[in-house]
Amino acid sequence: MRSQTSPKPLLLSNLIDHIFDDLGIRQRVDEAHAVEAWHQLAGPVIATVTEHVWARQGRLYVELNSGTWRQELHMHRIQWKDRLNQTLGKKVIHEIVFN
Repeated sequence: MRSQTSPKPLLLSNLIDHIFDDLGIRQRVDEAHAVEAWHQLAGPVIATVTEHVWARQGRLYVELNSGTWRQELHMHRIQWKDRLNQTLGKKVIHEIVFN
């Protein structure tokens, strides 16, 4: 007689990750997390000059209403990108574009 073993239970987060991968939406989900993380990282001062934030194909676009802040953030875009990816725990964004 064969002994039956029950399958190991999966963590819900692992199951969701598999579903995202199977549906081919992993990148879009990661980019949505990047947009959320940007709002947290930028803080209240930068939030006051931010008009719109979106991500597409590994680029994070940040639309600003201040030329001074646009220039300042652009000069430090690599550090912002690195901080963002560190917050996300993986490399999701390869470039930040300040408009």
